[in-house]
Amino acid sequence: MLKVTVFAHQSVMDDLVGRMQRAGVLDIESHAADLPSLVLAADDQRLRALDEALADATFVRDFLGRYHTSEVAFGSFIAEKIHMRTEEYDAITLDGDALELYRQCEEISSQAATLERERTRLRQLAEDLAPWESLHLQISQWQGTPHVALFTGIVPASEGPAIRQALRDAACDVSVEELQSVGGRAAWVVMAHRTVLDEVRAALSLTGFQEVSFPALEDYPAEERARALERAEEITVELAELDTRAHALSEEHYELAVARVEVVASERDSLTVREQFGATERTFLVQGWVPVSAQPELEATLVDLNADVDLTLEEPTSEDKPPVVLRNPWFIRPFEVLTNLYGLPKYDEFDPTPLLAPFFLAFFSICVGDVGYGLMLIAGAWYIKNRLDVAPGVKQFMDLLMFGGVGAMVVGVLFGSYFALDWPMVKEAVPFLDVLQVLDPLNELPVFLIVTIILGITQVLFGVLVAAYDQARRGDKASAFFDQFSTILMFAAFGVAFGVPALAVPAVVLGIGVGAMFKGRALEAAFGAEDVPGWDRAAGMAWAALLLLTLIVWAFALPVPAGLILLVATVAGLVASRTVRRSVVALLGGLYAVYGMTAFIGDILSYTRLAALGLSGALVGMVFNTLAGLVMGGATGLFEKGGFAIVGGIVVVVLAALVFVVGHVFNVVINLLGAFVHPARLQFVEFFSKFYEGGGRAFRPFAKRTKSLVLHAGEVRQEGAGS
Repeated sequence: MLKVTVFAHQSVMDDLVGRMQRAGVLDIESHAADLPSLVLAADDQRLRALDEALADATFVRDFLGRYHTSEVAFGSFIAEKIHMRTEEYDAITLDGDALELYRQCEEISSQAATLERERTRLRQLAEDLAPWESLHLQISQWQGTPHVALFTGIVPASEGPAIRQALRDAACDVSVEELQSVGGRAAWVVMAHRTVLDEVRAALSLTGFQEVSFPALEDYPAEERARALERAEEITVELAELDTRAHALSEEHYELAVARVEVVASERDSLTVREQFGATERTFLVQGWVPVSAQPELEATLVDLNADVDLTLEEPTSEDKPPVVLRNPWFIRPFEVLTNLYGLPKYDEFDPTPLLAPFFLAFFSICVGDVGYGLMLIAGAWYIKNRLDVAPGVKQFMDLLMFGGVGAMVVGVLFGSYFALDWPMVKEAVPFLDVLQVLDPLNELPVFLIVTIILGITQVLFGVLVAAYDQARRGDKASAFFDQFSTILMFAAFGVAFGVPALAVPAVVLGIGVGAMFKGRALEAAFGAEDVPGWDRAAGMAWAALLLLTLIVWAFALPVPAGLILLVATVAGLVASRTVRRSVVALLGGLYAVYGMTAFIGDILSYTRLAALGLSGALVGMVFNTLAGLVMGGATGLFEKGGFAIVGGIVVVVLAALVFVVGHVFNVVINLLGAFVHPARLQFVEFFSKFYEGGGRAFRPFAKRTKSLVLHAGEVRQEGAGS
């Protein structure tokens, strides 16, 4: 990265901003703190206008998008890209055509919303009127007569007898007509003489009676309901007409509407980016970062403005925080997906992608571990990448899956797994495959687990070595030696203990003791003290030598009272020697650090999950093979019968094939998640924790917004259309 500083006269600001945006190679940072921000009053007015235009354009795009039918395969699941020539993009304006399109969309949307609300109201009204259809009394007359009061309402059918009794107890001059019962609720008309009006009302209020009225209606309930339903159907027709108009508008203007949003957003960006500029009375300052490879393009962008522009390019200093661009060979680039998920490296930190790539590929391959599944992954990922119009990030992920598919095929050959079919069946069909199989995970599970543990130890130790290299690269060679190589020493000691039982005790004692001395830097405290008298330093050295001698005596169980001698020397040293005190404290810290290394056991055991995932996929695949075989067995008898039964046999064969194909596709899909997530977790938790910090900022150049667009310099080439 190169640090860019541009001084320019304010008269060329609009031209310069446009050039930088079209070039799309400069990551702009905020200006120097001692300069005011370049925000003009005219810019504020333009920004408000663009905010309104962006809101309108977004509304049009979203509205037309609801009626747009994607022609891209799997368009419901994959965001469609709009392909457009650069000249067409540059010619898009916010003129009267855009305003007219907004007016039409807003009109259709408003009318449709009003009609939809009215239709909903009418349908609800028809539903509410349904229990009253048999009542041959105009709604306007539900208020009763001068002498008779009417109560219309809904009651729970189960409470009907109790309510009737309550009314009889309240007044004898009461009549109840039950009209219709729907869903356990009945429509009632209660008639009472007005002399007992209060008693009846009080009695009903104590029951489940819910009064119903339709104050805006006058005619018979049946006729009012018929009119409501008729009007609802008319509205349905009107909504269909509006829908047709909207589809026509979408077919004609959708792509332009999508592009217009991007154009307005880009123009808005060209204004808001000026908040990051510094300004003097007549000039302005732009600061940012450009990749070294893009330097000629940036210089060419400004070549016509040399008289009014001063361009400075500098190497970053230690105080700078440049953005990061990952640059890897083509066969490593797909694995950048993992690095991006975790976090980019800092500018002065090395890219971990090449380090994790072989491990992730191996782990993913073990989790899938089948030739047939590998082929399915390759085919599916290739189709999505090359036949669907997907984003670059998705294409990169598909490349990762294709690499994983190749690895799964290799592991599948080594494991003898071909669509999880029984190995004798496969070996009989292709005899030479027997030579290529090196492990049967199902029947050699302990060996399989040991393989995964060895892989775990390898990656963990490699992470420690990388950490040592990184510390040495940064100039901290002491930490590289005492912290990291001591860890490797202890791993080696325990490896000897497990591999050579006769040397187990010496290896463990020396490994723990020397490891504690190194991790606590006890030797450094003993030999490197400069702020103590010479005799004190000599005492520390003597104590350190005695400690080493004691470890050797303990390791080989020599008949020497070394422990007692060390104890006495330590007690005496703690009283008399500052260097010994420092060394003892360092040793205790080292012992605690050694104890903390027990976490490595959990880290390494995490790798056994690779075996679990690999076995689970194989077992599920075998289940589907068994099901398909059972179905296929039914076809045998049908073929033996002959005649029309042969047709049934063919159907059963097709069904068995469907069980086989659908089952294995399902198994691949569900297995794929675990095969990606757990190997990724091993990189992030067990591997990266040893050396990688991350926290870098991605390179985000100031450029035209083309999130939904793919611009072409020449003739438009529609990708992923299947043609």
